Amino acid sequence: RESRYIHKLSKSIMGDSKSETISVGYWHIRGLAAPLRMMCAFKSAKWDNKTYELLAKEGGGWDASSWFGKDKPELKKKNPLINLPYVVHKGKVITQTNAIFLYLARELGLDGGDITGCNQLLCEIMDLRNSAVKVFYGPKDENVTASHLGSTVPKHYKKLEEWISAKKTTFLLGEEPSAPDFHMWEMIDQHELLASVNDKESLVKNYPGLSKLYTSLRGRAELKGYFDGELYKLPINNKMASFGAKFIEGK
Repeated sequence: RESRYIHKLSKSIMGDSKSETISVGYWHIRGLAAPLRMMCAFKSAKWDNKTYELLAKEGGGWDASSWFGKDKPELKKKNPLINLPYVVHKGKVITQTNAIFLYLARELGLDGGDITGCNQLLCEIMDLRNSAVKVFYGPKDENVTASHLGSTVPKHYKKLEEWISAKKTTFLLGEEPSAPDFHMWEMIDQHELLASVNDKESLVKNYPGLSKLYTSLRGRAELKGYFDGELYKLPINNKMASFGAKFIEGK
């Protein structure tokens, strides 16, 4: 089903080819779309949110027809690469997460004045996310989770801490947030929650630069509506996940 807080796109999912409205489409979770939504909210962009919910099938499994049976075929006519997440803007359909990050970075002025640095950071953070997804959607295993929290995450955090330390800035590319900061924030938040539910200490507290990024972005007035609203209260992951399939209250 569509989430109740979106506006329905008129007549066609493509809408008006001249529309300035940024339409962000994804599953009915935070997942990959959370930082994209945060970017739009941060810049007070004209945007709307479209979500697709998995429904339990009788006898097991999940019904994903809300996406595959309706909007995907329509959007595929415009972009054969279509997948979730996607953005529809000015008659264009953009898919693939990092491509969307870079598109919104340019459109919203969130590239930090360094598109190469922006791209490098987005790729590094996606590496962390891809490792996390194996844990989030794999069978629940305390040893696998412990290894991820104790070894994999620190390896990525160390590199990103060294980057921000070399920059001597609050955020990854400067004193104002840029596209990779939003994905970094989401990854830190998800791992703080993963540590919490597994009775582990905060991971980010050992990394002063990343800790400052995490608290600084969370405290920005531009994002108060996002954090107080329904989008931040969506589950982190989809319904078949072993972690984050339901909303987890942060500390």
